[in-house]
Amino acid sequence: MLSDVTAPHEAGIGDGPASLAALFAAQAAATPDAIAVRTGERVLTYGQLDLWSGRLAAQLADRGVRPGGVVALAADRGPAALAGVLAVLRTGAGHLGLDPAIPARRQRRMIEETAPDCVLAEPGLDQFPTLDAPRVRLTEPTRGPVLAPRDPADDDPSAVFHIVYTSGTTGDPKGVRIGCRAVLNRLRWMWRDHPFEPGAVLAVQKSVSLVASPWELLGGLLRGVPSVFLTREEVLDPALFADAFERERVTHLFLTPHLVTGLLDEADRRGGLAHRPVLVTSGADALPTATVHRFRATFPGTTLLNLYGMTETASNVAAYDTAALAPDADRVPVGKAVAGASLTVHDRYGRLLPPGVVGEVWVAGTPLALGYVRAAGDRFTTGDDGVRRYRTGDRGRLSAGGDLEIVGRVDNQVKIRGYRVELEEIEATLRKNPSVAEAGVFVTEEQGEPRLVACVTEAAEADPAALRAFLRDRLPDYMLPSRIVVLPNLPLGPNGKLDRVVLGTIAENAAQGPRERFAPADETESVVLGLWERLLGTAPATPDDNFFDAGGHSLLAVRFANRLETAFGKRISLRRLLGSPTFSGVVELCRDRDGDAEAGA
Repeated sequence: MLSDVTAPHEAGIGDGPASLAALFAAQAAATPDAIAVRTGERVLTYGQLDLWSGRLAAQLADRGVRPGGVVALAADRGPAALAGVLAVLRTGAGHLGLDPAIPARRQRRMIEETAPDCVLAEPGLDQFPTLDAPRVRLTEPTRGPVLAPRDPADDDPSAVFHIVYTSGTTGDPKGVRIGCRAVLNRLRWMWRDHPFEPGAVLAVQKSVSLVASPWELLGGLLRGVPSVFLTREEVLDPALFADAFERERVTHLFLTPHLVTGLLDEADRRGGLAHRPVLVTSGADALPTATVHRFRATFPGTTLLNLYGMTETASNVAAYDTAALAPDADRVPVGKAVAGASLTVHDRYGRLLPPGVVGEVWVAGTPLALGYVRAAGDRFTTGDDGVRRYRTGDRGRLSAGGDLEIVGRVDNQVKIRGYRVELEEIEATLRKNPSVAEAGVFVTEEQGEPRLVACVTEAAEADPAALRAFLRDRLPDYMLPSRIVVLPNLPLGPNGKLDRVVLGTIAENAAQGPRERFAPADETESVVLGLWERLLGTAPATPDDNFFDAGGHSLLAVRFANRLETAFGKRISLRRLLGSPTFSGVVELCRDRDGDAEAGA
């Protein structure tokens, strides 16, 4: 028997309108006074959100946006982002989500490639002053006409919901066109297999730039379920996240494994949480077996799904209910095909492999994206049978029972904090710096998580701190190397290609030499220095060293704040830590007793 497991076709799941915009219009007409969105102290009803998005849609249409067009949507997470998505839907166009956390240079490349018909931006987030395209301010209009939905039917295979970007091997990110049909199909699968119960509340914490955002933005909204927007600080800080989770009585969460672990750690710190979720879905990265067992002990009776998908497949194509995980399991499967997907495992020649044999995972079916904005490096293929498939690059095997297990990659793509990263893109970006001749990047594990390390050879004198600043201006936070090492040359294998295994050994040996460090002046500095060194793998050379220049990132900052609280018995908010990221700044935060009240606030 060959490894070909296909889920039932899901396009017809559920009753009612067959388009996303029409589904929202029907819900708004049926329950105009019901709560649609909550964020902080603000509450929006369906009627208010319908009016907001309708007025924005009229402005977009007035500026030439038509069905089949593209709107650049520059928005932070919040009700405005949702109103923007709904407004674009009403015009029949698709949107390019632009998160303010994405470096401006990277956003400009995305804009240049997609050539949007209009920019819909929150005040201060329009990064494209030279772009010759009409603008609409993403604020809440108090007057003006309302555009009735005129979207293309979602069974139109060419209708685009959004364009999302992923890392590229050539140094340029790749734009993926996600169809409305695939998005609606994914929503209807969840509505059928995991229906909302009375009292459900869905948390929204994904950026509009991510392929997983439609479920959070529309999954509850189109079914009459209130959605709660979490702030960036609440997503990053486990204590604030747990506070929001309990305060808002959230029942449905889509979390990366890191966020699942953060919620469990906070539950342990508090001796348990008073509120229990109904459904938690985890994806974007491997879910450890230990995390599953901890979750089941902390939240007995709560469904924890391990989801599998990629940017090219409208988010998810497989799901596994972790209640079935054996106590002695070595790995958490990603489960069986869902939402009309077909999962197959192939050898290097494209031949199907039997269950239990490891090969490359291919995906076909309704969830497939429409394709890339540019066809270069296309992984989509159409076989002699006329079936279009996507070659994922994941190595996996199917069990006799149909559960898929992912065991690695066939290329140099890695997952960092839930994001897909091509090592070649980081290398290509480094080579654009005039001081760099050659660059190589590898992944190592530190503090129990994957870290990126970059090695460069010099064309001119290279300063690692300056190179990191160069990358920060061009790459998102999760693609920044934790260390940059200058080497005389990079090791090549017999085929003339970079040998990443040998590179890792050389880089580690180069880092073993004596390092400059300063002597702590007192016990507070000594404790902070020790925590800094354990987290980053290196001690600060001066009191002015910056946590983020030394390889830190937002998740490490959360861990740093938690360990500082344990050491000093006081809570330092993530916001204050991000505002004072130097060693001396952190020490002052630890000494500042007057800041406790502000930190708690």
